[in-house]
This record gives sequence, structure tokens and C-alpha cells, in this order.
Amino acid sequence: MTIETNRKIIINENFEKHVNDIRVDTKETALIPFKLWIDEKKYQKVYKVPIEYCRYRVENGRIRTETLSYETTKKSLNQDLPEDQKIIGDFLSKSDPARNEELMNSLKRDGQNEPAVITADGFLINGNRRKWALGKLNEKFPGEKFQQMKVVILPGSDNPEAPTIQDIALLENRYQVNITGKSEYTIMNKALTFRFNVNNGIPLKQLLRDDANYSDLSEKDFNREAKKFEKDHFEPLNLIDEYLALNKMKGDYEKIAHRWESFKELNQKVITNLNNDKYLTKYKLEPEDVGNLRSACYNIIKLKDPKELGKNRHTDLIREINTWVDVSKKDFLKLGEIEDISINIKDPDERDREWQHTRGDEIINGIKKLQALANKKEMQEGPIDRLEEVLRKLDHKHLDEEQIKRMPIDEIETAIKLTNDIQTANKGLQKTFYDLKKNRSPKALKKHFENR
Repeated sequence: MTIETNRKIIINENFEKHVNDIRVDTKETALIPFKLWIDEKKYQKVYKVPIEYCRYRVENGRIRTETLSYETTKKSLNQDLPEDQKIIGDFLSKSDPARNEELMNSLKRDGQNEPAVITADGFLINGNRRKWALGKLNEKFPGEKFQQMKVVILPGSDNPEAPTIQDIALLENRYQVNITGKSEYTIMNKALTFRFNVNNGIPLKQLLRDDANYSDLSEKDFNREAKKFEKDHFEPLNLIDEYLALNKMKGDYEKIAHRWESFKELNQKVITNLNNDKYLTKYKLEPEDVGNLRSACYNIIKLKDPKELGKNRHTDLIREINTWVDVSKKDFLKLGEIEDISINIKDPDERDREWQHTRGDEIINGIKKLQALANKKEMQEGPIDRLEEVLRKLDHKHLDEEQIKRMPIDEIETAIKLTNDIQTANKGLQKTFYDLKKNRSPKALKKHFENR
């Protein structure tokens, strides 16, 4: 059930009065991306407001994972209460310690250059980390310098331009996610925030319109990228919801945030293919196998440390799943039949420890058997099998496009060298096969591989 996004936000009139009474006009102005104010060049007054009158919002997308997990496992947060404001502030302090320290140093040295944005009753839309940093600086260096924030105050309860729910969502989105083309959110926080807004009636395309990464795209390309965004963000999130529910941790996103890439990889390499008849036929999967297959995949992700299996990351294990299903569907599906631990253990951390102790070894031994079978098959494969496998791995759809875009310069140089080496090796192989075709002698091929 969606909410009415065109409904005005609820403004605490008591808080609003306090803000109006305490604010001080700085005689400065600023242009902010609220409604059409930038297009219309509607500059707004900048005020100084004591930091204690600037409050955190529970809906802050930067810490969406933490607040949802807290509300699921402990209690609902009331942003009007000082004690809950402290809890939210603690989440912010832990969200990015290095950048928080950098921000504190900047504010100490240069002061606040850009104004924050608050609702008429003082809730921050933009400037949460600055409020936190100023508070910490004020504790260390008491005095007027760090006691106040520069803010633009959104229209209040008696103003026809008072913000709607959609206005606030779009404004936060423009500031924190899209306007610079670089997200300051973790991927999970971004996915949770976007899904929350979409589920509440704000179209995904509207949320993406302001993103610098999409601004120059044609309509056709934009539509394609919007679908890709859903696949890369919402589909892994749906798998995470299913995983958490199965493991008696529903809504506790913080527990699994560090495994985001594993769920994304699982969705791309396996789950999206379960509706593909060619995929099901290739791996001899029946409809009744799907449930066990998903459970097996979740059990692999659940393993605490993949190093015992010779892998550094869970994503490395996920990439082998199709190979393991191919060499022994029966043995792979057995991983999904391994029962969970007793439902009488309620504490999630205790449940996980018990599972790792009593079920983890079963999963590891099952995977080791599958690895051995896969290695045996690889040793038995001929040149055509090997070449087909290389081609499959080089196919661009099997490479992670988002990871490629985020590669640092030094890795790009390495990638260029590797692709050149691949090209050189390919030319050598081509010559060998042409010689074979011409001379019809297997000795040339044997000699080629002996001399590698």
C-alpha cells in the first residue's frame, strides 16, 4: 500500500515556532534544488540556527540500513525525542569514520561554506554529517564558533509551497545521491532508499532524472538504464529479504550489508536464469529443483569464511555455482537440503554461531566434493571445450560492468596489458590451428602446447 506522495509533510508547529524565534538572518542567500527553484532562480535566505535545533530524520537515506535494522530488532525510533536523536547520531558517527574525521578538520579550518537544508521545524534534509561534526567540535572547543549551523529553511506550515512527501524525497535524492554523479550512500542504503520511495509511489525514472550519470542519455538508453538499475539494486534486495526471512532475521539488513556483492552476483549468474528454459534445460533443472537450489545458494553465502575453500570472497564461490550444478546437480542440491538449526535459538548471533559449528562443515565438505568433480572434468576436457569456456568467460555479459566502470587507473593499465596478452596468445593459437588445417598433422598442436 502506497502513501499519498503529494500530501504535505507533517510539521511540528511547536518546533517550527522555536526555529522561527531563534534563527538569525546572515544576509546571505543560496540556491537549492527544491521544486523548480533552480530553474526559476529563486534564491533563499541563509540563517544561522543553533545546532540543537537542527534534528536528524529517521528516514535519512545515508543510514537507512542501520535505522531499519534497529527498528526491526529493538524498537521504533521517534525523531522528536532527544534520546532517539542520539541513537541516530551514533549511526552517523559510525557510517564513514574517515570522512567524518576529514569533515571535522575541514569545518575546524575553514568553517561551514555551504548551508544545510532543514524543514520549517528543523529536520535536516541535507547537512546531517555537518550537524554531527559541529556537535563534536563544540564538545572539544566550546564556544560560539561551532554552536550554530548555516541553513536554508524550507517553506513552513502556512506557506502554499510547504513541501510534500515527494518534494522531500526528491530533494534528498538530488543532494545525497544524484546531483554530483557520485553516491555518498553505500549501495545497500541507496537500494533501500530508492525502493522505499518507489514503493511509496515515486516513479524510479523521476528519481533518476537528476542523476548526472543519466543526464545525457537518449530516451531509449535512459529506459534501458532504468531497467538495469532495478536489476542491480532491487532484485538483489529482494533476495536479501528472502534470505533474512529464512534465517529468522527479517528486516535486519545490517547483518548482511557486507555481503551485498554476493547477492548481486547470485542474482546475475543464477537467479535471473531460473525463468530461462534454455538455462533449465542446459543444467537439467526441474521446477521442483528451484527451491533447493536457492537454499543451497543461500547456504553458500551464509558460510563465514570462504578461505577454507581456497577463495578470498563469497563472490568467488558464487561464480562457481553453475559449474558445480553442471558437474553434479544431485550433489549441489544436497547443499540445500541441509536442515537449519533449532528454532528455539532466538538470538541471531547465537543462531549463526551454532549454524557455523554444526552445519558449516557439511556445506564446506559438500563444496569440496563439487570442486573435486569440477577439477576432474576440467582435466578431461579437450581443446574445443577449453576454447568454448574461455569465450564464455570473455563474453562481456559475464563481466561486471559496474565494477569495470569503478576500476582505478592502475588496474585499467593492467587490464589493457592482459587483453593485449590475450590477443597475442590468440594469434599464436590461430596460426597453430591454420597450420593443422593445412598440414592435417596433430604434431604441430602437440609441439605448440609443449613449448608454452
